[in-house]
Order: sequence, then structure tokens, then C-alpha cells
Amino acid sequence: MKDLPDIKKIKLLEKNSQKNGSGIVYKDLLGIWKFKYVWGKDSDGIKNIPSSILQVLSARLELKEKSKEDEPNFEIKNSINLGLLNIIFIGSAELKGLRPLLIFYFEELKVSISNFPIFKKELKKPEDKKMPFFSLVGISTNDKWLCARGRGGGLAIWVKS
Repeated sequence: MKDLPDIKKIKLLEKNSQKNGSGIVYKDLLGIWKFKYVWGKDSDGIKNIPSSILQVLSARLELKEKSKEDEPNFEIKNSINLGLLNIIFIGSAELKGLRPLLIFYFEELKVSISNFPIFKKELKKPEDKKMPFFSLVGISTNDKWLCARGRGGGLAIWVKS
């Protein structure tokens, strides 16, 4: 894997995606993305503690194709693992707009030890105005990285596994 972009390059990509769109399309996003780093809302420095914790917990974002007729058209999973303990949020996501935004919501929370389920809870879909999203900033299909800014303003980068 080649080097990941630095914050200057990411901010340049973000400025460009706000004007012209990022060029990211549906098929680019499919797969499992391992969390790498997060930057704060107004910071050029990597947030080392949250980044390290999320790396240790093997934080992952998984996007799978749903059938073509389905709207939203992705199944999204966000998961962390601590030893044998797995926490997985499962839901739906869709791309909207030129930039684009990956708008998502979680329908279910599953907790398991190894593959043995110990807890499951249905989650309520938030109102449209409160829906979480990632503003997709840039992607490199060659170097296998994806960068996005979350609804809360943080900037994250993932590496495809």
C-alpha cells in the first residue's frame, strides 16, 4: 500500500469535492474499510488517542450491495472488536448528491462473544434532518484509501482490507 494522503492533500481534495464533486461512485465504496486515523473538526493534527483506540478495537466500516430495487442501496455495518467481544451496528445507506454524501442509519445493534450472540436491539431510524452522514472527500482505488468528513465535523480515513 502506498502512503496515505496528509491533511494538506485531504483538505485540497475536500475543497475540490465541495466545488466539483469527489467522483466517488457506488461500486468504489463496496467492501470492508479498516479505520486508520481521525482528525478533529478544526485541527490539522491526527487525534492520536481516539485513532489509537479505534485501531486497537479494529474499527471497520463495511458496505455491501443490496438489490438494485432497494432504496437505500447499501447495507452498512460499523463494528469494533475487543478480543472475542464484537459490537456491530447494522443498517442502510445511500449516496446522495454530487459530492456525494453517504447518508446512513442503523436499524440494529448486535453484541456477540466470538460468534455467539449475547445481545440484540432494534434501533429507531432518526428523523431525516438528524440522519448521520459522511461527506465523501476522496478515494484512491489504487492505494485503497477512503477519506470522509462526518456529520460532527471530524475527518476520517479508512484503508480497504
